[in-house]
Amino acid sequence: MTTLNRRTFLALAAVFATGCSSSRSAMSSGTAPLLPVLPMPGGTTVSPHKAITSVAILGDSITEGSVAALTTALKEAGVENLRIEGQRSRRIEVGNGKGDAPLSGVATLYGMLAEGLTPDAWVIELGTNDVGSYKTPEDYGALIDLILDMLPGKRLAWVNTYREQYLDDTAVFNSVLAQRLQDRGNAVVADWYSVASAPGQSVLRSDHLHPNDNGQAALSLLVVQALQQL
Repeated sequence: MTTLNRRTFLALAAVFATGCSSSRSAMSSGTAPLLPVLPMPGGTTVSPHKAITSVAILGDSITEGSVAALTTALKEAGVENLRIEGQRSRRIEVGNGKGDAPLSGVATLYGMLAEGLTPDAWVIELGTNDVGSYKTPEDYGALIDLILDMLPGKRLAWVNTYREQYLDDTAVFNSVLAQRLQDRGNAVVADWYSVASAPGQSVLRSDHLHPNDNGQAALSLLVVQALQQL
């Protein structure tokens, strides 16, 4: 499996951010696509093991603000059916959806499953709004398990967190997440933390939390790369 180093990854993301529309015309004209996609015999795919042609993404405002970039990247990578559910301030367990309050990730996922949604792979981008609200690694582990227990055996990529305001808790959450996914298997971490925290990179807005245009492109490429590993 070919992987991207951080410098190459961010360079591609910057190009992608300014040239999403041109990637389609480049592909149609026979030139190389911008995305680091590994096509497999028999059709395009984002996975070397079994074609992933349908993906569901569940996230918070980071996902909500990156819908266009995610859609472009995944469609270019061969995903034919894509469902994206992103909502600002969404937490994993807390949130009843009443008034301006977002519906929790658990409740939203329950609804998606109740619809009969069965994508080839799931992408979870949750946890940013939960870091700093729990005391122990066990608390974060139990929180993560709520989602994992709803998707037994499913191919899964989980985007980890970066929240400058709570760096210690962010580190705990990301460490627990990585261990949970390793123990689970058939799952991979999409390492947004390393991209968002890289010194000298311009991928975040002035709030140091949400991705800017370059960050949205980087995030979408990161998701494609994570799905390639499943």
